[in-house]
Amino acid sequence: MLTAQSVKPEDIKRLVSVIDYSEVLTIMATAKDVAAAAADAVKYGFRAVVAHPQYVPQLVEAVKGSTTLPQLAVGFPSGGVTTKVKCAEAEEGLASGARDLDMVMNIGAFKGGDFKKVSEDIIAVRKIADPHQIPFKVIIEVGVLTDEEIVSAAKLVKDAGATFVKTCTGFAVGRATLHIIKLIRETIGPDMGIKASGGVASIEDGLSFLDAGATVIALRRPVVDQLQKLNWKK
Repeated sequence: MLTAQSVKPEDIKRLVSVIDYSEVLTIMATAKDVAAAAADAVKYGFRAVVAHPQYVPQLVEAVKGSTTLPQLAVGFPSGGVTTKVKCAEAEEGLASGARDLDMVMNIGAFKGGDFKKVSEDIIAVRKIADPHQIPFKVIIEVGVLTDEEIVSAAKLVKDAGATFVKTCTGFAVGRATLHIIKLIRETIGPDMGIKASGGVASIEDGLSFLDAGATVIALRRPVVDQLQKLNWKK
């Protein structure tokens, strides 16, 4: 595990470029909170910043002219809304300017063994996203899955044509672990993306997850606090 003393500027630069900033993906986030999160994401050059669908137009405006992507969350947090609702969320958010999309798979259907329903749900939203040529991530909520189920879910997401497997919403039990990232990487191979989300608390954590096989890291306010202490500039 990396320590604060072992982190070099090039390490921080590598991490910052793949951070999805999820500080305001909460049930209490206000428009003011979203503005602050977007400002931090742009300031430090994070890969993306995410908020609930109602704030997507605000995110789009706030990151305009920067490299930071305005990210849309679909089907949060349970994945249990209907496919029609997920498609409507995707259509509205993308029409508003979102350029990155994270959706929650139908976790209840997956746990019940209805893999066809889960796959059709993913494919329907993916077809909405495809014309926009954006990253499309599917959250499998690893905290409620066994290792065997994680392998099955990762295969299903890959076969449905998503570009990333994402570990957690941050709303449920469990967290991403290095073991889980390695397990997903072994399952999906070297070319597909993995987003480590849930329990990644620091720069050091984020770098360890990258080394384990993740390609995008979800982080919240503690990483901004660390960057401020380091007087980090992109």
